[in-house]
Order: sequence, then structure tokens, then C-alpha cells
Amino acid sequence: MKRIFTLLTALVFGAVAYAQFPSVGIIGSAVPPYDWSVDVDMITIDGENYAGIVTCVAGEAKFRQDDDWAINWGATDFPSGLGTANGPNIPVPAGTYLVIFNRTTGFYSFQTSFDVTYKVDVTNYLANNPLAANGIRVGGNFGDHGATVAAGAVASWSPADANSAMTDEGANIWSITVTYPVASLGATQLYKFVNGDWGSNEGTDAANTIAVDSCGVDDGGGNINRTYVLMPGTVCYVWDACDACGVSVAENAIADLTVAPNPASDVVNFSFEANNAATATVTLFDLAGKVVATKTVATAAITTVEMNTSALQAGSYIYNVVAGEKVATGKLIKQ
Repeated sequence: MKRIFTLLTALVFGAVAYAQFPSVGIIGSAVPPYDWSVDVDMITIDGENYAGIVTCVAGEAKFRQDDDWAINWGATDFPSGLGTANGPNIPVPAGTYLVIFNRTTGFYSFQTSFDVTYKVDVTNYLANNPLAANGIRVGGNFGDHGATVAAGAVASWSPADANSAMTDEGANIWSITVTYPVASLGATQLYKFVNGDWGSNEGTDAANTIAVDSCGVDDGGGNINRTYVLMPGTVCYVWDACDACGVSVAENAIADLTVAPNPASDVVNFSFEANNAATATVTLFDLAGKVVATKTVATAAITTVEMNTSALQAGSYIYNVVAGEKVATGKLIKQ
């Protein structure tokens, strides 16, 4: 799971295949340029698992290594199967897919969607506030990203809607699993947790620790929204705080990350434990998802990456830190 999570992080944030690994691509009448002349290269972080986002027309495809037919894989199954050496062409319907391929096992999958689970620990909140009759819910721009749950679409900024309801897992942890189309990978989800309906929610002027601790963004009206750069996974927070909860968050989290100063002016420093990774990369994105700065360094026991932000316009940015199989994202404010 860690490798796939890191692979998807690399895919979303524009990493390329490492030179020491064989290249693997997908080719065929179903994939650009929609003939059998050129491979669509996939990315890898371990030389075993490869991934790419591909817009297909109805047709056929195969996987092959190093842009050559000497090593290739195919099968007759869709949307997933086990490719065999020199196997048949894979039938592919039209659509945009997250394509995952394992060069060792031949397993492949064409995915049209991915899941994100949002969780919140309301222990501290409920110590001083009653739980609403309809429970804890989410509000955010879910509709903008094609979000759905089992019962249907999740409307934007409508916590009272039935599809925005979270489930009580016990121990004051509430959760909701949301499904997104592949086209939403890398988009920025704005959201907040709500007790019942608006008026009892995070990120208000009276309780804005998610702004003070720099894991939220001002909505323009003085209230604060959480942000999440969309990729498969689980995010869990303590109510109205930047503190994470649950082991699922810590599994891939970079340890002891500090970002200072934040808000930043001319320079910002990212300091963290490198977790035995040889290199670490820090990338800054604007809220439209465009890369505005990136830097890769050799690591130490405690790694510090200094980023020059003097040329950036004032506003909000998203940072992404990758060190080996560990990753961290968050919000940076430029003054």
C-alpha cells in the first residue's frame, strides 16, 4: 500500500520514471496517438509498479518494456487482469483511466475512480457541545470534483444533505468515504466538518485554530476551510485543529515536519526526518495545481530544504514533500 500511495503521489505531482529502472508504457489503438506507433510512458518509483493517467478511445492496448516488442504483456480481461508475455490485446472502452501495471506479476487495472476517507475525532468538541440529532457531517466543494457516496452525488457546501452524513465509528471518530473520478486526481478539495448544519462547524472566527496552525485557507468571509490535494487515502483530524488522528494518517506521514516561517516572505524552510531516503523533494503549487517551485536535495538525519519564495505573488500555495515512501502536503501562505 505504501508503494502505491507514493506512486500515486509521484503521478499527481509530476514525477518521472527513475533512470535506473526499465521504462514501461502502454501502446495501442485505444491510447494516444490512437495507433500502434508510440508508447504512452508510465511512471515508477520502484521498477515494479507503474502508473499513468490515460484518456482512451474504444480500441485495444498492450503494455511493453523499453518501447520495444521484445518484452510485452497482454490479456483479454478488462478492467483488470493478469497480462502474460506476448499475450493478446487488451480490449479498452473509451474513458479516462488511472492505469496501474505490475511488471513482475503482470497485474493491471484500468480505474475510473478512487476513494478518499475523511475522518474526524470529536472528543474535545463534544466535551463542551451537544451532538446534533443528525450527527457529524461534511461541507465542501465536493460537487465541483464529481464526488459521490454509495447513495449518490455529494452536493457542494450542503452538510444537511443526506449524502453528506458521516458514520459514527465509535470512540468519537466519525468518517465518510467519498469516491472521485480519476480526472479529479491532484485537484484541491475544500472542506470542513459540521455538527448537524452550518452554525456548528469548524473554522469560524471564534474557533479558527485550523488557520492559526496553517492547515486551512480563508474562504474570503473570515471563515476557514480545510484543504486536501486529492489522491487515494485516508485523512483524519481532531475537530477544528491540525492534529492528525489514527494510524492510517501516520503510515505515510513524514515525521516531525516543520514549515517556517509560515506565512513566509522571501524564504521558507522545510525541516523533517528523512526516513533513510537518499533524497527528498519539496514542490510548491498554486491553487490551480501549477508547479511554481521545486527543489531536490540529498538527505541527512534531519533534512532542511530552503525554498526561495521572493518571486511568488502573495497568496496561498500547496506544498508537497516526498522522501522515499513518506509524503506530506499542506498549505503555505506567502505574504
